[in-house]
Amino acid sequence: MGTIFESLTEKIKGYDRQRKGKQYNSAYRRVLNARAGSSSLVDEYGNVSEQSLRVIEEGLRKFEMARFGKMDKKFRDRLKNKLQRQSVREVLKKFRNIQIESQEWQEYKDDVEKLYNALSAGGSDGLSADGKQFDVGATKIMNFLFPELFVIVDKNVTKTLTELGLIGIPRKGGTYDYSFDSYWQIMQICYRELEQCVRLYGDIQNLLEFDKKPTTLTRIFDKCAFKRL
Repeated sequence: MGTIFESLTEKIKGYDRQRKGKQYNSAYRRVLNARAGSSSLVDEYGNVSEQSLRVIEEGLRKFEMARFGKMDKKFRDRLKNKLQRQSVREVLKKFRNIQIESQEWQEYKDDVEKLYNALSAGGSDGLSADGKQFDVGATKIMNFLFPELFVIVDKNVTKTLTELGLIGIPRKGGTYDYSFDSYWQIMQICYRELEQCVRLYGDIQNLLEFDKKPTTLTRIFDKCAFKRL
């Protein structure tokens, strides 16, 4: 069985029992419920509604992305402007019905890179109010938009994957120096780990039974990679 999903029940319980576990879970379930029966928060034309933008912003704040001055009052407007660009909408349309457990997503590397770079960029055109890279926040936005496809990457997940020898990402001060290549590698790690789970559970979808509904495979990966037992 894959190293990430070993001791699955204990890891999920450990995540849920952490100090802000209830806060994170509640925020994430609001994101999933906002899909209203769809697989994503993006419509067939590549649009994201005002209500969905609100849910995404609230989710980011609950997941503590507003720390250190990264999210000000104009954050949602900046995110809306990014997502409304024709080039971004064309990319968003492509991901609506793709899931992490299929191989199909690997054919869209260039499009994933375009979306990641657009959302993580720093500077005057960036999402972060301090002008710095919004790399971790970008992966959370991507996951919120497409919960069945994209994985969340933060220092907890990266630390676990690094300690397990699954990836090597250089440090940058007190955090990690993320790039699209490292994000793509982590997507592939999640896919490989899910593949290995088939040998134990027979059906990847059985993994969903270990977490409180609603949930997704990428959410369970996040919980299991959050902290080593």
